[in-house]
Amino acid sequence: MNRSKRFSMKKLMYVLVLCLAFSLLLTGCSSKKTEGQADFPTQPLQITLPWAPGGSSDLTLRALAEIVGPEIGESVNITNREGAGGTIGIMEGANAASTGYEITFIASGAMVAQPHMREVQYENDDFKGIVGLTYEPVVLAVNADSDWDTLDDLIAEKNSNRIIKFAHSGAGGFPHVTQEAFFSEAGINAESVPFEGGGPAVTALLGGHVDTVAAHPAELIPHVESGDIRLLGVFSPERFELLEDVPTFKEKGFDLNMSVWKALVVPKDTPDDVVEKLRDIFTTAVNSTEYKEFLKKNSLAPIDIEPDEIVPRLNEEYESTGKVLENIGLKEY
Repeated sequence: MNRSKRFSMKKLMYVLVLCLAFSLLLTGCSSKKTEGQADFPTQPLQITLPWAPGGSSDLTLRALAEIVGPEIGESVNITNREGAGGTIGIMEGANAASTGYEITFIASGAMVAQPHMREVQYENDDFKGIVGLTYEPVVLAVNADSDWDTLDDLIAEKNSNRIIKFAHSGAGGFPHVTQEAFFSEAGINAESVPFEGGGPAVTALLGGHVDTVAAHPAELIPHVESGDIRLLGVFSPERFELLEDVPTFKEKGFDLNMSVWKALVVPKDTPDDVVEKLRDIFTTAVNSTEYKEFLKKNSLAPIDIEPDEIVPRLNEEYESTGKVLENIGLKEY
């Protein structure tokens, strides 16, 4: 073999060795990446709650975190990021890192009503669903010392000179919109008083600072049992199984159905395999005996929804809620 051929063969072998080494390197990186994702999570999960402490959302999330943390061997940290009816925390969630470690707790009202009432920096399609948590009808309540013993008594305020101050967890949320729609349809003079969460709104009612509050059963029932609050009506098509003695507004001629449901979501660019791991983790938690006992103890109902149905359902309710808001003059966007 002449010198030029020997050189060419040597060069070819050198190129083949380089290609083999590069291939092995890529395989090793891929294996490490797969192994790392399989071990997810390897650090604490961070969940943003866009409302103040003390409400049913806060109670639910903290109960869930206590179940998930020990199961995954990592802490689950919760940050209350209240403001603007939940839209601040949700906006931050939409812009969070798409690693799976940053999760956002949502309530349907902030996703389907708020965007019609104010300019927000997120859309439902900015997220992927992880798990549905609770179904919570909105309930209208008054102080136990109120002159209104029944919903009929409140309806009788039609055309009176009295201005009723109604409290809720933030402008644009269902506890706000339902009362706004009811008082408007009933011809009752009323004034909205927003708070940064259901807990503070209920506290205002207990303190006599407002006349009514719309909130969720978990936020109200303990005060009903203590004799401090009276429930007048439920904003749902049928009576809530945990409050069978409380009439619906539909029974009184007001077809108002804006029951809230809650879920966990992550940014839309979160890798599919990480999303599936999170879905497995949290689905196991919500199906646990501990979580079911929490729901029962706190007068909460689970919601029957698959993770991949969360965003499509939000989009459907966004359209229907927009029509309701337009009818009562609250639609701005």
